[in-house]
Amino acid sequence: MNANAASSQNVPVTVIGVIKNLNSTEIERLGEEWSWMGLFEDLPPKKIEKNGIGSFKHTGGPGLYQCSGAFKYCSVLGPNPQLGWILAWEKHRSTAIPGKVYVEAGTLDRINKLTVIYIRKKLYASGTISRYWDSDTGASVVAEISACTNPAGGLVAISFDQSSFNNLFSL
Repeated sequence: MNANAASSQNVPVTVIGVIKNLNSTEIERLGEEWSWMGLFEDLPPKKIEKNGIGSFKHTGGPGLYQCSGAFKYCSVLGPNPQLGWILAWEKHRSTAIPGKVYVEAGTLDRINKLTVIYIRKKLYASGTISRYWDSDTGASVVAEISACTNPAGGLVAISFDQSSFNNLFSL
């Protein structure tokens, strides 16, 4: 085994996420973060202003060949009922195994009822892109995970939004 291969295997798997809040109001992280494999080096911001951007960094621990986790956000003011969004991801060291993301949106009450088992099951069945639009509230979320130039890294891009398409049907 050459020294470069041995040293690259010691580099932890890292996911960096960029979050865009396209919702019409500020959003707030609910304080429910899960680090199934690894830990947050930089937590997602507690609040993201309307049209604001936030980021996070999640890294697998020593000897782990993947990192995975999840978190939730909610609308602070505005729509009634209150809205919620969830993001979950998984990234393996191997480029042969693509990363996965899972997202869901809707009322905060419904999002808070999603169990860890449900979220992980949906994550494992997902792919590199995940989209969700809730027809009852117009809440939407889209995420994509892509590999960085380093196989031990991944980039997740996420946007949280609420469209008013559902209001068009009530005219």
